[in-house]
Amino acid sequence: MITTENFEIKKTEDLTASYIENCLEQKGIEPLRWAIVDTTDENLIVSVSYKKFNK
Repeated sequence: MITTENFEIKKTEDLTASYIENCLEQKGIEPLRWAIVDTTDENLIVSVSYKKFNK
């Protein structure tokens, strides 16, 4: 099943697509697509679509 969820990722001065994708991979997420949808003082809110496997 493909699902979409929002995840918080800590902001960094060296913000790149690779940084965001690495943070998602550390959470066990292999994104099909992602987009920054909001920010806070310390975090990015990233909407991520990914394939979710039922366990």
